[in-house]
Amino acid sequence: MALALVLAAVFAVSVEALDGDTDFETLPEEYGSFLDALPDGVLDKLPQSSLNDDRASLVSAAGEMASVSYLLGVLFESFGGAVTELLPTLAILMGIVILSSISHAFASNFAGGLSAAVGFACRLCSFCSIAAISVGALSRLSEYFDSLLGAVAAFVPLSGVLYAMGGNLTGAASGAITLSATLAVCQFFFSETVIPVFCTCLSLSLISVFEGIGASGSVAATVKKWYTTALAFIMMILTASIAAQGILAAKADGAAMRGMKFAASSFIPVSGGAVSSTLGTLAASVELIRGSFGVVGVVIILLMLIPVIVELAAMRGILALTSFTAGLLGCSGEKRLLDEIGSLYGYLEGIAAISAAVFIIAMAVFASTAAAVSG
Repeated sequence: MALALVLAAVFAVSVEALDGDTDFETLPEEYGSFLDALPDGVLDKLPQSSLNDDRASLVSAAGEMASVSYLLGVLFESFGGAVTELLPTLAILMGIVILSSISHAFASNFAGGLSAAVGFACRLCSFCSIAAISVGALSRLSEYFDSLLGAVAAFVPLSGVLYAMGGNLTGAASGAITLSATLAVCQFFFSETVIPVFCTCLSLSLISVFEGIGASGSVAATVKKWYTTALAFIMMILTASIAAQGILAAKADGAAMRGMKFAASSFIPVSGGAVSSTLGTLAASVELIRGSFGVVGVVIILLMLIPVIVELAAMRGILALTSFTAGLLGCSGEKRLLDEIGSLYGYLEGIAAISAAVFIIAMAVFASTAAAVSG
């Protein structure tokens, strides 16, 4: 009975394909839902062909988006925008450092208590200015996490449909479960813990710049180190699980489909011989769609990541330049503060890169999985 059902399923798929009832030229409606989940800033950068719902347009868009010129254009555009937006920040920080230098020179003519008070006020002003500037960066980082996780959540049903189209039924089920679990873990870490850890280390950085309280700097460094190490280890486990589940499910689906094709060829003399060639054609179509969408998905993640990384790197460069200037002007406390906060921006860069890497690997596994009907 089970064999009869399996053979009937294979025969039905083959007949539908031969009759042209199975439409692989039009993308599933889940693709439109995926595009709807993307932020406007990303949609504006996508080629017009990627917004259509036919296979030829998707393949064309994937080729265009995978080109070096397209990615470099996005990078240069993001860099130009970040530099333009952060120039006022550079001017503010340089002004604070210069005023701090003048204040220190003025206070050095008075008693030690007044000099210490002036130093404290200068560092506090520097800290408040940098903290105010960091609010905007943290807000955009939070938006990036929300956009990334929202796009991946919309990708889960689309991946299930595209897996099923190629006969990867086990892959559709296991992939959806694994990716949903990964999404839940990432939702917690990236949305609930990254910014609180940053704010904690930022507060410790202020304490560490005062004489005799250097232990706070080591505490902040330890928190950053252990948090980043733990997060990288968890993400490694998640990506290993995604890869392992994808490989095992693809092998299982391929073995099952080969058995079905063999049985169909043996027990259906008239139509059985056409099963292999028909399913092979279907497999080529499905693999082309999945491969093209995998490229588009990876580039979309990069379109979300690049502006954030560029902004954080530019802010880190501004802090380094200001720190160098503070050192030249003899503002040792301000220099230590700027160095501490600059290292925190490096921590944010690493977290943003880790978050993207997990889902880029998931997209790569999805795109490289062979259709089971080609087995």
